[in-house]
Amino acid sequence: MAEKTFQLEILTLQRLFLREQVRFLIAPGQEGVFEILPGHAPFIFALKPGPLRIRQPDGKDAHIAVGGGFLVVEAGNVSILTRSAEHPEEIDRARAAKAEARAQERLQKRDGVDVLRAQAALQRALARLKVAEYGGKGL
Repeated sequence: MAEKTFQLEILTLQRLFLREQVRFLIAPGQEGVFEILPGHAPFIFALKPGPLRIRQPDGKDAHIAVGGGFLVVEAGNVSILTRSAEHPEEIDRARAAKAEARAQERLQKRDGVDVLRAQAALQRALARLKVAEYGGKGL
């Protein structure tokens, strides 16, 4: 029996990043991590920066770093609208590590710092590092 799938589409500000059939998706929501399976009820989720885990029809997992946005579930389709999306091999680990250090430093100072912006930068850097690590494991 064939596994049920749904179409996943990821759109960034620059391009159509991904369009493919998937078995399930695990995403970082503002209210916590959630899973989308085929047949999910229509819904809109707010995403925070973090890693997406996608189970492909062949049973392999793919990981993508997203920079926040929205996930929309419709009949048989899931669309993610995000500022940015990166595959593990697209991530510059050194640059992401520097961004993490910079955000940590800003959060420690707090004097004259936009804390929400620094926290968002930290979340994006950590997401990129986590996805880069997944890519290194060949998942």
